[in-house]
Amino acid sequence: MKVDVAVIGGGPAGTAAALTLRRYSSLRVAVLERGDYSRPRIGEAVGPGLQPLLAYLGLWERFVAAGHRRAQGTAAAWGSDEIFRQEFFFTGRGEGWHLDRRRFDRMLAEGVHEAGGTIWLNTAVRAIARGPREDWKIIGQREDGQRVEIKARFVIDATGRATLVSRHLGTRPNIVDQLVGVTAFIDLPKDRKEEPFAFVETCRDGWWYSACLPQERMAVAFMSDPEIVRKRKAQQARGWQTLLASTRYTRARVGGGSSPETLFSRPAGSQCLRPAGGSRWLAVGDAAAAFDPLSSMGIGHALTTGMHAARAARGALEGDAELAEEYVRAVAQNFERFLEIRQKYYRVEQRWNEEPFWRRRHANPDARIASVLAERETKLVGAIG
Repeated sequence: MKVDVAVIGGGPAGTAAALTLRRYSSLRVAVLERGDYSRPRIGEAVGPGLQPLLAYLGLWERFVAAGHRRAQGTAAAWGSDEIFRQEFFFTGRGEGWHLDRRRFDRMLAEGVHEAGGTIWLNTAVRAIARGPREDWKIIGQREDGQRVEIKARFVIDATGRATLVSRHLGTRPNIVDQLVGVTAFIDLPKDRKEEPFAFVETCRDGWWYSACLPQERMAVAFMSDPEIVRKRKAQQARGWQTLLASTRYTRARVGGGSSPETLFSRPAGSQCLRPAGGSRWLAVGDAAAAFDPLSSMGIGHALTTGMHAARAARGALEGDAELAEEYVRAVAQNFERFLEIRQKYYRVEQRWNEEPFWRRRHANPDARIASVLAERETKLVGAIG
């Protein structure tokens, strides 16, 4: 198959890029996705900014009809035992949402298909090669063993923290921390009325996140560092429940719910690819910059970078690299601002300063990372070529 743009990764960032290209240009697009949207996906809470993004993609009405759960805001016991709430109503931007991620991601993929893009599901990328004319050859293998070969003029890396394309080119992301999340999906009693808030609660070894999902389910995640997770056996049901029992508010939120049958451990650390692109390729979503879940930037960042990268890819294929250069700079600048905010939020919690998790986040590693990133700023100009 010959296409103009190949998108590797069919999450929100990749499908947003593909759908933007199909809706606002005549470029041929193919997406390679290693799964089929049947397995649970982590990342559920999104703020009011979702509405204009999905409207741009032509999917807002379909999203509203899909039965995702409306969210009134966020709440946190962070820095003290007192709960602080922030309601979306007072921002003047509308409602937030708690997503069924499988349904949400599948909707985006269907939008790409309906707009004339090609999606290869259950297809793992086995090789990436670059030709003398800077064209790309991507070899994939489907679950049934079928070989897929795609030739493309431009590639968008939407492979998340794996950053498959950049690693192929010899570039690795700058990693700030090794945060991981161990998540369980808990069924709540049907007569239970839970506040429609995403909730965060700190503890000695990290922090907890919980959000109510459609069909009376709740996503509950313990966030900490890998060695703490191993030491506390948080990746096992018994250890995870022991840690949960030591909380005050999160334990109450899941009271009467089912016991976790399966725990999903996922990397959740902060990292940035610098530069987030080069000649005839760009990274989007977590492949470009991945943020601590505390920021609630995941879905919005994925959709936004996908859209902007699509416009930049079109410009580059038409001989204008300016948008791509601006995109790469913007990714770097946004991540530097995030580092400043991240440090301020973690320093609010002072009750467990001597514990390893909090001591690391109070030690100001962000300044070192920001310094390294700043030194590479000069490499950005001309990186697109």
